[in-house]
Amino acid sequence: MNLVLVDLGERLQLLRRSLELSQKDLAQTLSVGQNQISRLENGLGGSIDLLLLLINFYDEHFQICNLFKEHFEIVKKGEDEKETDTYNYIALERLKFLKDEVNEKLEGIIKVMEHI
Repeated sequence: MNLVLVDLGERLQLLRRSLELSQKDLAQTLSVGQNQISRLENGLGGSIDLLLLLINFYDEHFQICNLFKEHFEIVKKGEDEKETDTYNYIALERLKFLKDEVNEKLEGIIKVMEHI
């Protein structure tokens, strides 16, 4: 899946609304202009600095790794959740990818050696 700016904006808007914040309230909290929030949420563009600011803000409330998944869902952070859970998830996904890659290479080596 290719996540385009319009999709990302819609997801950011859903996160904001789930916190019952207006664009104006969020802009004041982050010390940015409301129009900057609006442009990003509407898929019209914005700065990478603003996007990072929003990601850091929403990370306090949600499982932010879901923002970039193909099947987006809003998952609030639990009080007992550890900060390392997100990193563990990323590491696990990377290990799964590497496992598949290594298995493919091993199968190729075995096939070559069987014919020697």
